[in-house]
Amino acid sequence: MLDKKYLDEIKKKFEEYESMRDNVINIGIKVNRLSKSLIYSLIRGDERSAENYLKEMNEMFKKLKELVEKDSKLYYNAQISFQEYTEAIIFYNILKNGRIPKHDEIGVDEFSYVLGLMDVAGELYRKSIEEMIKGNIEFALKTKEFLGELYQAMLYMEFKNFDYRRKVDYVAGIYNNLVEKIFYKLLNKEEGNIYEDKKDS
Repeated sequence: MLDKKYLDEIKKKFEEYESMRDNVINIGIKVNRLSKSLIYSLIRGDERSAENYLKEMNEMFKKLKELVEKDSKLYYNAQISFQEYTEAIIFYNILKNGRIPKHDEIGVDEFSYVLGLMDVAGELYRKSIEEMIKGNIEFALKTKEFLGELYQAMLYMEFKNFDYRRKVDYVAGIYNNLVEKIFYKLLNKEEGNIYEDKKDS
């Protein structure tokens, strides 16, 4: 009763989809790796490596997006990579250009964008710690202001999805951790000044 030729046509469709899905997964892994390498280079202040990673990541993401646009079912397999890419691009733009690009500038959907935006909090925290070690407290203070603004903005969104609400809590936790680190950094600096004053007198 089942037509063999018809079954072969359906089988071919499945094989084509699975081949595309495998490509999406493999390219997505490269995007994820490059995004992490870009972020790590930016935190260390290695601008030359950061620019190289950015160029390669953009090329990989373009390929990934082209595949997803051929079949919307593939988006599920690419969503994490869209999110990782967004995080890296926003982090890069904050450090290099002092601005946050919108989702259509980056080329991602709103859902990946919001998750990537909230993930930036962790990278800014790490960069702030790195800068405070170098004595640059100003960067940490500016980051604190931004994280407070980000947290308020995400509360305003009134997310109903648990994963998004959990991310909002993550931003709040990062903010509180940074406030504590800044407090102790300033306290130690003040104590050091007092010690120097006593020594001079």
